[in-house]
Amino acid sequence: MSSLLSKSTSRSKSRAESTPATGASSVGSTPSTSRHSVMTSSQLAMTGLYPPQTYKNLNELAKTVAATKEKLKSQDISPYLSFKHVSAQDFKFLDENRAKLCNTVRLSYFGDISVLIIKLVTPEHETAHNQLAQVLAPIILRDMGVDEDEWLAQGAKRYTGQNASEKEADRSWRNVNLRPARGSWPHFVIEAGVSESMPRLRQDAAWWISHSGGHVLLVLLIKVSTTTKTIIFEKYFPKPRAQPGTRARTTWGPIWEPELISTTEVRHGAKPTVQGAPIVLEFDRVIGRPPVQPEQDILYTDRMLLRLARQVLDN
Repeated sequence: MSSLLSKSTSRSKSRAESTPATGASSVGSTPSTSRHSVMTSSQLAMTGLYPPQTYKNLNELAKTVAATKEKLKSQDISPYLSFKHVSAQDFKFLDENRAKLCNTVRLSYFGDISVLIIKLVTPEHETAHNQLAQVLAPIILRDMGVDEDEWLAQGAKRYTGQNASEKEADRSWRNVNLRPARGSWPHFVIEAGVSESMPRLRQDAAWWISHSGGHVLLVLLIKVSTTTKTIIFEKYFPKPRAQPGTRARTTWGPIWEPELISTTEVRHGAKPTVQGAPIVLEFDRVIGRPPVQPEQDILYTDRMLLRLARQVLDN
């Protein structure tokens, strides 16, 4: 256990959430329905850089998804697809019939601009976040003795933000002792992608942090490249955007945006290496409260990351 933990101390556990990002807040005070200022949907959906194609019907959408899935097997292309003119009724219908897409997908919907973004999930994508998460559970629950209610896996659960926007994560966790309300934001989110996906992944991080009003305390991005045999990790914390004070901003609060904390690159091949900052998951951001011994920050060692790269890129 010692190689996985980074020292941190605290005197007592608390049921009141208190973190570097949010300060003190009362239990259950972070439902996803609370109102606050957010980044624009056009910015988060990247409609200027990646103009969405026109949505026609489910059958045409399924054909596009299937064709992209085949290309992903042999080409370094983005796993993201973007569609415009998707009404709320269209989105509901697609969600109810998503099995017809013949592939595991993650959906992000921007209701105020009628844009749907589909992220195709590849085997490498799934293995990366599954293996990373698999290491966490025994450390947090068994070695640290954290109660299961403080580390509740939310999986790919969908969350509702502002402006009729909805999003699914690859992985997410929430301390239900601190956030018991149904639909409360997770504390920690993982988003993964392959090939040319990093710009989109960064906007995924921005969605979680902006729409949650800074209550998603930690976002970890994982980008896998089968061509270069590399995995890049980026860690983000919430940060309030500096802006002139106006009455509207005072009423609605600041816009929260992601702050890049660390970047780590794992190179797999003849001479495997790990470059950049170590990956440390801060306990108070993962669980939402200060640690109490033996609870500590979690460190992913170089050995663990090299093994992860082998599992993702060799199988």
